[in-house]
Amino acid sequence: MRLLLGGVPFGCDNVGDEAILECAVGIVREVCPEVSLTVSTRNTQGTARKLGVETCGLLGFFNEVSHAETRDIIARHDVFIWCGATGLSDYPERTLGLLRLAHKARKRTIIWGVGMNSELNPALYRVPPGRRRRLLNVLTGVTGGTLDFVRLQETHWDKRARRRIACQLNQANLVVVRDPESREELARCGVGREIIVGADSALVLKPISLDDIQLAHEVREALLSGRPRIGICISAQREVRQRKELIEYLDWVLSQTDACIFCIPMNPLTDAAIMAQMALDTASPDRVVVVSGRQEPGAILAVTSAMDLVISSRLHLLMFASIFHVPIVGIARGAKVESFLKPFGLRAAGDVENCDFEFLRHETLRLLEHKDAFQRPSEEARKELLSRLEHAKAALHTALA
Repeated sequence: MRLLLGGVPFGCDNVGDEAILECAVGIVREVCPEVSLTVSTRNTQGTARKLGVETCGLLGFFNEVSHAETRDIIARHDVFIWCGATGLSDYPERTLGLLRLAHKARKRTIIWGVGMNSELNPALYRVPPGRRRRLLNVLTGVTGGTLDFVRLQETHWDKRARRRIACQLNQANLVVVRDPESREELARCGVGREIIVGADSALVLKPISLDDIQLAHEVREALLSGRPRIGICISAQREVRQRKELIEYLDWVLSQTDACIFCIPMNPLTDAAIMAQMALDTASPDRVVVVSGRQEPGAILAVTSAMDLVISSRLHLLMFASIFHVPIVGIARGAKVESFLKPFGLRAAGDVENCDFEFLRHETLRLLEHKDAFQRPSEEARKELLSRLEHAKAALHTALA
């Protein structure tokens, strides 16, 4: 049986996506060892070498593979698996096109561990500034404000996307989402079939030994300094709007504690760039280091495991920390961060549009001083998440039988 894994922009410098892929490949091989796997990725050679899979170009994104070639690739496989990330709200219609082709070719389809925020991606489903928005505002003015044409357009796009989600997922052979909130959101879209709540595949990622990782001299020195270690990641996709207050918070941390701050990018290009500048803007840049370069997910996991506290607006850095019960503070970037924190009995420190720095300061001191108190709720949360993942794996085994 030939399986095609895709639906996510793999091979595009997102450590979280690559962690999902690595673990999803391992899970599929665990439940069905005899299958042949093909991964759709931009990094075809590297992925093939690392995971021992066949690869094809990136399907559904950036127009890298033609429609005809995409159709032919799907036709050569027996099952298409959309595996992971938050694609049901971040880029639904791109992957729904792949599902539509698979269903038209009468292939089995599986949605595996995908998440959905309550809001569809504003970059795709909001009218951007420009000619269209100006025209819609003119039409709104003509009605004296009785009809808001911008809102009507956005509502139309939203409803259309949700109808398409329901249409394709209702035809799938198996639907597994990564949290209860995603299941509730799909039900609102009109998905009437059974939806299994699993967990993110990246929760079973294994670390690489720190001794085997290429790290800058200052990073390794900071790891060995004996100071408290605080890991932080600010996503470049949606930066924390209050940049001045963010720098002030970092300066406060450096003045109130003896800690080193480790900037841990989940995108080695975009996240690293903004955090390198952020480090330079602090009052004590010698105590702020950036984990630079393209690192394997297992390497980022190893560095994260050495932290005493992790603060992140990137979901998967919080997830990596939880694997080793490192205390976490999330800054929400969509509902996915809040959904992940909930089983730990935690709430986010506001969101990237309105970060709650007072709460962030409180949690920083609380968790640094009482790190052990996080251990038990973290162990219980992880036990629940892994139990959900095991249940999902059993359903995957049945679907592939």
